[in-house]
Amino acid sequence: MRKEMIWSLSVFVVIFLAFFGIHYFILLQQGMTPSAYLGVLALLLPGLGVVGYIFLSQVLQKQQRHEERLEHLVREVLHEINLPLATIEANLQMLDRSCGQASPRSAGRLERIASAGERLRRLYRKLAYELRREIAPVQREDFDLAELLRERVEFFAEAGPHPIETHLEALKIHADRIGVEQMLDNLLENALKYSHPGSAVQVTLRGTELMIRDRGRGMDENELLRIFERYYQGDRRVEGEGIGLAIVKRTCDDEEIGLKILSKKGEGTKVILDFAKRVAKD
Repeated sequence: MRKEMIWSLSVFVVIFLAFFGIHYFILLQQGMTPSAYLGVLALLLPGLGVVGYIFLSQVLQKQQRHEERLEHLVREVLHEINLPLATIEANLQMLDRSCGQASPRSAGRLERIASAGERLRRLYRKLAYELRREIAPVQREDFDLAELLRERVEFFAEAGPHPIETHLEALKIHADRIGVEQMLDNLLENALKYSHPGSAVQVTLRGTELMIRDRGRGMDENELLRIFERYYQGDRRVEGEGIGLAIVKRTCDDEEIGLKILSKKGEGTKVILDFAKRVAKD
């Protein structure tokens, strides 16, 4: 808020000086001496600065109150969503312990509930991230990209029918961990979703480059031109909202991650991410 006030006041002063500069040259043509004009300007400038500061502070205070109410609402909503999630998870653990010798049918039901709970927890984290990034600066940290990839690959390997082949070299980066995790989830989900039945998804991290490759339906040149459009879906028969790659593009832009997508109809898609600008400094 303080930076916005200083910036707005600076713009006000620049506009003010530009106006009086033009006015100065006009009055010189009318015969007024420069010393007399500058004397008047010296008297007016402090007063106009105070008036400008008061005016801008009143305008920005409304924005500040709006942001404070929004932040308060976000925290309340996230808290209220987190409470039932935590209750579900706690009771599921108790049921799991008390049903040690449960029938395969009951065990399967518990497993499906646990899977749904984990998906809700992921959605909650994504919602919390999206809301918080709108009201606060992104927090970057050092972490091993390979470890994060192993964690996300393990999750998707358990949930999906496609095998995932990995070759991961350690790479420590300094970035928004939640944003990168969300980006990886979208890319892995897309690769699995559009793969042909039984085909494997390849995840390779060498040097600073990450490649995620599927052997699925692929895309033609027209689709490649539109893939980053929000709500665009190349195949309406596949479940989705059409926002995954838009989120990927936004994260890559924010984090200065190189992004290249190569695809051919009927042969699959290859996504290459370059983290060279995000390598952590020792």
